[in-house]
Amino acid sequence: MSNGSEFHTSETSIGNNTTISTINLLSSLALLMTSLFGLVVNSLYLWVLRFKMCKSVNTTWFSHLILGNSVFTLTVPFLAAYRLMSPHWIFGGFLCKLINAAIVLCMYANIIFLTIISMDRYALVYHPVWYRGHMTHRFASAICISMWGFTILCSAPYFAFRQIRLLDDNKTTICYTDYTLYGLWDNQPKSQIQMEWIVFFINLALSFLLPFCIIAVCYLKIALRMKKGNLTRSSKPYKIIFITIVSFFIFFIPYHIWKGMSIEKGKFHKTTRDVLKVIMTCSFCFHYCFTPMLYLFIVENFKKLLRKSVITLFETVFYEPVSS
Repeated sequence: MSNGSEFHTSETSIGNNTTISTINLLSSLALLMTSLFGLVVNSLYLWVLRFKMCKSVNTTWFSHLILGNSVFTLTVPFLAAYRLMSPHWIFGGFLCKLINAAIVLCMYANIIFLTIISMDRYALVYHPVWYRGHMTHRFASAICISMWGFTILCSAPYFAFRQIRLLDDNKTTICYTDYTLYGLWDNQPKSQIQMEWIVFFINLALSFLLPFCIIAVCYLKIALRMKKGNLTRSSKPYKIIFITIVSFFIFFIPYHIWKGMSIEKGKFHKTTRDVLKVIMTCSFCFHYCFTPMLYLFIVENFKKLLRKSVITLFETVFYEPVSS
């Protein structure tokens, strides 16, 4: 984590062992504001989708997508506190494990549901008869529940590997990943780094490369079908999904870059890694907290719709008639 001297910023002492740099203070405040706003927006979306709109396959996908976003916003205050007290972790061992696992769970849930949505759009366009006969609200709900189970399994190892450790100054406690499970990181640096690279590439493949290929193929084929003129339907739902996917990948790129740089710490200046971590954390939180707002701005005549009830606005965004 960063300190004030590396960023050449002013510092404020809040205790015997904790110094806050200006950049940490500002980033923590930004994270807290993002969390508050994101929780309100995501909760509003979730409430309308679940309780004020007719149940459909489309609303089911987005309900679970936004549910994951809402869970993530609950973890942001802990990230803000960690930024403020960096590198000191004040919440104990259990929350060290739980918060890290929750972040990973939300990450996998987000990309999985975005991938499912793209496959759903593909099935609707290329196999409409099968889609209308098999893809029901109940079937979609069953898929979502099974995917949540899968994401819990994916995040479980992060709960096990996350540990806290008291540094040699006997004042600073850090929350870190220990793949040895025995606190022997210092005695096995090579095995630790090797395991980190293995986890990094598995994570990169499952949460970035594979979903990107699936999403790209699905939407490319949909675009080709629409270009041929064989499908006459509103492009509004595709604008929503396109914006969601693009924002996810743009905001998630800094995470993978920072993660790779962090494994080989000696090859990159600490200031570079710390600055990138601030960018990564802010972009990560922005994606989960503000992406739902993007849905509104692609609606035609947004100003007119804004004058209507909130429920009418949501219905305009998410309603999608099935073409014949």
